[in-house]
Amino acid sequence: MTVKLPHLPHDATTALFVLVWVLLLGTPLMAWVLAALVVGPGPNSRWRRAALPVGKAVLVTLALVLVTRLVEAASASMQGGPLGWLPAFIVPDPAPGAPQVAFTWYPLDAVLLLALPHAVAFLVATLVFAYQEAGHKSLSSFRVPLADPLALVLVAVPVLSLIAVDAPWRQEKDRVLLDLAAVLPMLSVALAVWTRSERLAPPPAKEEAPQPQTPAPLRADVPGMWRKLGALDSQARPLLATPGTNNPETAPAWSSAAWRDVGATGAPPRALEEIANAWGSPNQGWLVGDLPDPTERYFLISCVMLALQREGLPCLVISDEPEALRDAVLEAIARSGSWPSGPLLAGEAAMREAFAGNRMPAAVFLDVAQLSAGGIRALSETRGGCGRLWARSVGLVLLSRVDRGTPLASTHRMFTLRRLELALSAAGARWSVLATGVGGGGTRGLVEQMFPGISVREVPFTPRAAAPVRVWRVVESFRAQPGTPWVRRALEPVVGAKLPAAVGDPGGAFDLKAVDFWGGELRFVRDVSLFGVASVGTLDEAWLVAAYRALPNRVPLADGHTHDALWGLADNPVTRFLTRDGNLDGLSSHGMLMPPRALVGYHNGALATAHLKAAMQEGSQDVESLAAVFGRSRVEQLLGPRFRPERHVVRLAAGRPAVRSPVVPAGLAEAVNPLRRTVSEQVVRILDVHSGQLLTEVDRLMAETRYYPGRVFAVGDARYEVPLHSLDTKRNELRVKPVPNDRPLTKPQLRIQFESATVVESPQTVRTGRCVYQVCTLEATVVESVTGYSQLGRPGRVDVGAVSCRYRTRVRGIFFPAATTPQVLVHLARSADGVLVAHLLSNDEDMDVVPVGPGMFPDAPAGIVVVDRHLQGMGVAEALDLALIDDTFKWVRAILANCKCPNGCLECTPQDVLASGPDKSGVLGLLG
Repeated sequence: MTVKLPHLPHDATTALFVLVWVLLLGTPLMAWVLAALVVGPGPNSRWRRAALPVGKAVLVTLALVLVTRLVEAASASMQGGPLGWLPAFIVPDPAPGAPQVAFTWYPLDAVLLLALPHAVAFLVATLVFAYQEAGHKSLSSFRVPLADPLALVLVAVPVLSLIAVDAPWRQEKDRVLLDLAAVLPMLSVALAVWTRSERLAPPPAKEEAPQPQTPAPLRADVPGMWRKLGALDSQARPLLATPGTNNPETAPAWSSAAWRDVGATGAPPRALEEIANAWGSPNQGWLVGDLPDPTERYFLISCVMLALQREGLPCLVISDEPEALRDAVLEAIARSGSWPSGPLLAGEAAMREAFAGNRMPAAVFLDVAQLSAGGIRALSETRGGCGRLWARSVGLVLLSRVDRGTPLASTHRMFTLRRLELALSAAGARWSVLATGVGGGGTRGLVEQMFPGISVREVPFTPRAAAPVRVWRVVESFRAQPGTPWVRRALEPVVGAKLPAAVGDPGGAFDLKAVDFWGGELRFVRDVSLFGVASVGTLDEAWLVAAYRALPNRVPLADGHTHDALWGLADNPVTRFLTRDGNLDGLSSHGMLMPPRALVGYHNGALATAHLKAAMQEGSQDVESLAAVFGRSRVEQLLGPRFRPERHVVRLAAGRPAVRSPVVPAGLAEAVNPLRRTVSEQVVRILDVHSGQLLTEVDRLMAETRYYPGRVFAVGDARYEVPLHSLDTKRNELRVKPVPNDRPLTKPQLRIQFESATVVESPQTVRTGRCVYQVCTLEATVVESVTGYSQLGRPGRVDVGAVSCRYRTRVRGIFFPAATTPQVLVHLARSADGVLVAHLLSNDEDMDVVPVGPGMFPDAPAGIVVVDRHLQGMGVAEALDLALIDDTFKWVRAILANCKCPNGCLECTPQDVLASGPDKSGVLGLLG
């Protein structure tokens, strides 16, 4: 029998169908509310946990559609597809004049009848999954990547789908897809709700406090081991000690889970949450300083993991150990019970292979050498791969230990990352930068120079939990014993007791082979390391300051005990001042213990030109972008007067009108990796006379005084001597012979003079109390002469035939208008030279402070000059701003004034000044 439906007014029919459609599309929202009531409170938002059952119910609904399809295929009465039953409701038109008794059906009405039973099934399935979610407490973490853009797309699907399919249905086409189209709007809304879902693994259950009668397990007495060896005096007390941190503040569940998954103990630092909550917006920069190993490692891995899993940000990580860091991130993700959002690649070769196969990695890990050699070019390629497409998607660039290394290495890193910024900008990326380093204004400015246009904010690490640390000073007699390096001798009993330990060697004083143990857990780091239960290392004045600042940030040990560190320190006035009477704590509390600065040759023309040539090979860069990074005059000089651009681009600069810029075609310059060991291309190779092994390279202009006859220098823990007349000027080779590692190192008797000095920065007059001086930057030809040398730690001097060199560089002059004597300037220069070593990440060969008489430039009074001992300069003049000069003079005054001697002694005055005649009162009078 044919079913007849009563006639309804057209307006009422329309309102009824609109109401039913609104209820149908609101079914996922009703299911979300019901699920929120069922799942109950938990470790995070119940609304986000309730959105997960809504997403699971989508699968049940789709399965129901599949079942009905199978029933249609097996039923003879449904051969017409989902509309096979519709003709039964269609009544022929009545006779003229007869009343209308049938309801006119349209395809959308059939869609409604098909969707209603699925909506009921959807509600039931959501409640079932909500009960399941509420009943399981040990679930793994879950979060939808790229949730916001995905939700916007899904919300637009229902309206667009109804508009798109209405016309084909009216023409009775594609009716076989009617049942799937019936549930599509509802499921789209349900999936939009699902993008809000987030579930965090519950924090680990707190261990019960041990019973009072059960003593805590005892650990080996590391200081006792060192006393038995003679590395510590029997009555030695810690040089420094930190009490540790145990803040009862509760950390968010998501940061606690990430911190735990990377293998760190204790609560996560506040810096992790502050940065992770902000990096969703591009064009931001953060610097986190004062992180020792392993804290820096845990922090960086946590940031990469959260960026990938929580925000879905493709990451580019620049580290000295890309493979090890990649493996640690993979282990952390596996430990979390999740899976990576894409491939994690380490090395240039793996990255190029993925791009050639059109595979988009989630993260790429490179070191600076790989990035410079071909990594940037791979990110710029538009043909035969997806390199440029992936570069456009990069959302976070992470830089590990951004200020480490020699001034030359720091300069290469800075220029390489400038080239990376050009490639990312050309690809259209919008990214943020996170860097770790020693911290301070110098490192923050360095990161901003690497990525112009990004303002970098220094974020304190602020640990919630930190291990107590004790620092001991090694006995000098134990350190000076010949044979096996003292760090190995100090760690042998620790490693023998199956305890983890580390060697922190930021200055490169040791070689890995010198501390290689069998069967022990030992870490060797070219940085401040507090890994394991004990660590040893040799620190100069700058690294002493950096290590002191890093002590409070050591993550807790697994057993809650104290970390013991054994340090070897130089014996000089600055070190004695810092380690006496709690001066480090006093300087820190008064804000006078600033992080040391890295030397970076921002204005070194030879290195800038080498990297500019490389940038021209890395994609098609425009002239304006290259000029903003390398300087317009250098770009125009390299392009030459015959350059004729084939095309132009419109360049948009922040705060400036758009400009039309010529494009430099790739291949215009010669493709050469700009990373090298020297500033110029004129080099001398330093070779082992026996094995022929290349030890290092030096600029030809400076080889005479750098490797003077008789010099004993160190390469790692091995030592070499420069024989007489060993420089081969035809082959540009210098063959040196190995000597026992107990041979003392040498210090040259160096004399520096200046020629053709020109002012590049106008003099500034500074008044601090009664002290008045002028500061300016000059370019000058430096003439160095070495007439002899002395052995460190031994009296006397050895005279050799004079050798000299001549080179152009930048110097920083400090001149005193008040009348003074050469003796006062010599004392001030040598004292300031020692203090600057504590403020700059440098060594004795990077700079020198010399006194000068009046007339270095017109109307210049007498003063002292800080010489940058690198060809064309390596950032000494830029590092010595007015604040650092004032801080240096304050330290000189404090070192001299706090000593009770009348006119200088070994406690406050360099030994060479004592030999030539000190004038302590004159220096104090000059500095006010």
